[in-house]
Amino acid sequence: RTSIEVLGQLENLEIDAGLTYLDNEPLGRVNTVPLYREHYRLLTSSDAPLGNRDAVTWSEVAQVPLCLLTPDMQNRRIIDRAFRDANSAPIPRLETNSVINLCANVRLMGLASIIPEYFLDVLGPISDVRAVPVTDPLVEHNVGLVGAAVASERVGASVPDGVDLSYAVELEKAGRHNVQ
Repeated sequence: RTSIEVLGQLENLEIDAGLTYLDNEPLGRVNTVPLYREHYRLLTSSDAPLGNRDAVTWSEVAQVPLCLLTPDMQNRRIIDRAFRDANSAPIPRLETNSVINLCANVRLMGLASIIPEYFLDVLGPISDVRAVPVTDPLVEHNVGLVGAAVASERVGASVPDGVDLSYAVELEKAGRHNVQ
């Protein structure tokens, strides 16, 4: 679901909680629980022009053939803003609303993509593909749980019953992400 759909479902009391960016676009009247800070990586073939680098800039990434999420996804709007901040305007060769499709197209079609760093933990190693940190400008955003404000009279939210945050805690312990 897009972040707009999640917030709409919360407002209509169709869901109790959702996961979204906390500091990028207005959230409306919701309670929040920060989980981690998101960082971005260039996913590219290890033998591609930027595949042997320790880090790349947004301007450099804009010059390679890209597959990106669709513009209705908040992650894509974040990436587009990073490119604008770097005075770059990439023209994606492929757009999808699936991160799995992004990874498949990097692996099978020789395209490159930008993915959140934590997806590397979820997906595991991909043969002949590297995930290179994207810097200059460094882009990071808080991701967390959001819940309908009417569900609690407190300004700060508590974690809903049954929500397991152990994955976020383990990432923080491993030093991979900053859990707030």
